[in-house]
Amino acid sequence: MEIFKVLRKSDLFSQIDDQTIAKMINCFDAKGVVFEKGQQIVGQGQEIKDIILLAKGEANAQNEDLFGNISIILNISSGDFFGVEEAYAEEPCYKDSLVATEQSLVVFFNKDKLISPCANNCLCHQILTKRLVKILSSRSLALTDKIKHLSQRGIKDKVLSYLQTQSRHANSRYFDIPFNKTELANYLAVERSALSSVLSKLKKEGIIDFEKKRFFLKNIKE
Repeated sequence: MEIFKVLRKSDLFSQIDDQTIAKMINCFDAKGVVFEKGQQIVGQGQEIKDIILLAKGEANAQNEDLFGNISIILNISSGDFFGVEEAYAEEPCYKDSLVATEQSLVVFFNKDKLISPCANNCLCHQILTKRLVKILSSRSLALTDKIKHLSQRGIKDKVLSYLQTQSRHANSRYFDIPFNKTELANYLAVERSALSSVLSKLKKEGIIDFEKKRFFLKNIKE
């Protein structure tokens, strides 16, 4: 089935046969839902009932303040989980909303069944525990990267810090970023107009080149 092909691409289900995946879906009371671009998957402040796996697609975890200003916390791609941190910390609500940035297949797992071993301590939960640790570690590193970007003094420094990190992750000076300009501004907590000005200046200076979400880091000291 198509759902098995999609799930096997995630870190949680990679190298697991269809029969075991079927058992895991049943054990964790999993339900798949398709969301279109721009649809909210879960809302900020919504009660946590499920842990979310983005099986296919992309989404942004974002926070909205009292004045309606949006800050993008993380980009979530295929194979990533959302809500795990809150569930383990026993938070009652999602601290951020999750919004699909393209058509996405989302799998909802019952949070109690997902993080609590069943009576038989089945293989599903043993596999899950090991892989969730890896996923949470990767999420922690991503948040550390964001703190590093935001700690830079100027917008130019924030942008270059972010682009260097993306280049390093891609292991190439050519790379794609997951954000458009508005989303990148929200991620770096800067004004969009100021960001556009900095990007244009860096392009004129020959430090970067870009076309939409595709970037080339030309000449910068590591």
